[in-house]
Amino acid sequence: MPRCDFCGKKVSLPFHCQYCGKKFCGDHRLPPDHACPGLTAWKKNPAPGVGIRYGSGGTSAYGGGYPTSPQDKQPRKCPAQCVPYLKIIAAIIVFILIVILLFVLMGRLG
Repeated sequence: MPRCDFCGKKVSLPFHCQYCGKKFCGDHRLPPDHACPGLTAWKKNPAPGVGIRYGSGGTSAYGGGYPTSPQDKQPRKCPAQCVPYLKIIAAIIVFILIVILLFVLMGRLG
């Protein structure tokens, strides 16, 4: 079982520091907590969610994010023309009527 490189505590899943490359326990996982030599580089990176501005679509100004729908607008209702299953049902009904009409005409002709 690996040990924390700072305090020596046994850790089943150690945290790997991307600035110094050592392994640490949960108490010493952050660079300030284990006197990391890469502390200045760590301080230059903003913490997740700090200083992020969001655009009108819900995405951040830095890219990524999840687009969200505006909360003040009501969801618009779709007219009958944009519902595809209604078109399919209408086509099936027309096809059945044509087949029935052909049988009726064949019966008169035959």
